[in-house]
Amino acid sequence: MNIFQEALINRRLKKSLDSHQCRLAGGIKSLRDGAQLILEPGVKIGKTKIFSPRLAIGAYSDIVSGSELRHVSQIGRYCSIATAVVIGQARQSHPIDWLTTHHFASNPKLIKRPIKREHPYHPAVIGHDVWIGRDVLILDGVKIGTGAIIGAQSLVNADVPPYAIVAGTPARVIRYRFEPEVIEGLLASHWWELPLDVLGELPLDDPQTCLATLQNRTPPAAAHPRRLRIDSEPFRLRIIPAVEAAQAASFDASGT
Repeated sequence: MNIFQEALINRRLKKSLDSHQCRLAGGIKSLRDGAQLILEPGVKIGKTKIFSPRLAIGAYSDIVSGSELRHVSQIGRYCSIATAVVIGQARQSHPIDWLTTHHFASNPKLIKRPIKREHPYHPAVIGHDVWIGRDVLILDGVKIGTGAIIGAQSLVNADVPPYAIVAGTPARVIRYRFEPEVIEGLLASHWWELPLDVLGELPLDDPQTCLATLQNRTPPAAAHPRRLRIDSEPFRLRIIPAVEAAQAASFDASGT
């Protein structure tokens, strides 16, 4: 791709992102190795490297520049991800039992006898309303539950329960944000599926009152907004209508 082709692609991309209320600061260069990105409205992504074959990001999630999204298939709604975060780092990225740990040994263009990996990569999954501090490393296959908080400079090598606060190397549960009955109610409410104007009317600083308010009113229909799909190789843009998005309903990481 020459600079003129890149400029044309980025112009088309920015127009589609703007109409979807999204931002991808790095443009098409953010998508590496043929990555596919599916965005709900309001997603903000700084200059981040995205390697995932297929990554869906939920509405209003915010990813600061300097992060890498590797083997990760889903980031839920209302997530906050700080700088220098790596999600989906392969556990077996360098073979320690081969002749060399260098990556050239896995490059089929350089070696005459390709070697099949014995350890397939499994994507990480991030739930809704997850806050990840800076310099966090999350390994492939890990599931981060909805409402969890990951402390800065943590190494996460195991699943994190919903609404847990974890930190350390490896990360350990420090405490939970709420009492078990509140956590159960929050997960059952699926509040992240509500329209933004409905959420804005709730007493957000009082989760128990929020739950009581939601339980005492007729629940509005779940929000399944349209999505923007970006394919990098070849470059294609597609709007996934709300009806089709509702049928897919892939953003259901509440219980992870």
